[in-house]
Amino acid sequence: MLITILGLFSGLLLGITGGGGAIVSVPALVYGLHMPMQVATTLSLFVVGGSAMLGTYLKRKEVDWKKGIIFAIFGGLASPIGAYLAGRISETVLIGSFAILMLLVSFLMLRKSFFKAKNSDLNQARKSSDNNIWQILPVALFTGLLTGFFGVGGGFMIVPALVILNRMDNKPAAATSLFIITLISLVSIMNKVHEITVDFKLIAIFMFGSILGMIFGSMISQKISSHISQRIFAIIAFILGVYMLFDSFFHFAI
Repeated sequence: MLITILGLFSGLLLGITGGGGAIVSVPALVYGLHMPMQVATTLSLFVVGGSAMLGTYLKRKEVDWKKGIIFAIFGGLASPIGAYLAGRISETVLIGSFAILMLLVSFLMLRKSFFKAKNSDLNQARKSSDNNIWQILPVALFTGLLTGFFGVGGGFMIVPALVILNRMDNKPAAATSLFIITLISLVSIMNKVHEITVDFKLIAIFMFGSILGMIFGSMISQKISSHISQRIFAIIAFILGVYMLFDSFFHFAI
C-alpha cells in the first residue's frame, strides 16, 4: 500500500508540472522503502520513464516531436557519463549531492513562478523562429548527465529551457518534456540496469501508483495555473532537500 501511495504522489507531480517525478520518487524509495541510493536512482528511471511515456500519449497533440528527438539524442549521449560517475562515489556523497540539486531546483521553480508574467512579456517581445533549437543543446547534455547520475528525468530543466530559449508556451513545453524524459530515461536504464538486481514486482507496484497519479495530475494541470503548480513543487522539493541534506551530513559526520 505504501509503495502505491508513494508512486501515486510521484506521478501526480509529474503530471501537473511536466517534471519533478524523480524529485519525489528517489527520496520515497530511499526513506520510505529503505533502498540504497544507487538502487533507488535506477528504479526511479523505470517509474519516471514509464509515467512520462503515458503522459506523452495523453498530451500527444501538444508534443513538438522534432525538438523532443533532437533534445533526447544529445541528452542520451551524456547519460552514460553520469551513470559512470555515480557508480564511483559514496552513498553519502550521492545523497548530499541530490539534496543540493533539490534545493537548487526548488529555488529556480519558486523564482520562475513569481516572475512568470514578466518573463512571458519578455518572450513575446523577443519572439523569433523555431531554428534556435540548437541553443538548448548545452541544456540537453547537462540534463542527460543528471539523468544518468541521479536517476532524474530532468523535467525541471527541460521545461524552462524550452520556454525561455525556444519560445514555447508552457503547456507544449511540458508535453514535449515528457517525451524527452521518456527517451533519456530509456537510455539511462540501459546503462545502469546491469549494476543492480531489478525487482520488477516492486517496480510494477510503484509504477501502477505513478501511472494513476500521472492521469490525475494531467487532469489537474488543465484546471490550475502553472505558477501555482510550480510553487507546490518548489515547497515539496525544498522540504525533501533539507531533510536529505541533514541526513547525509549526519552520516558523513559519524
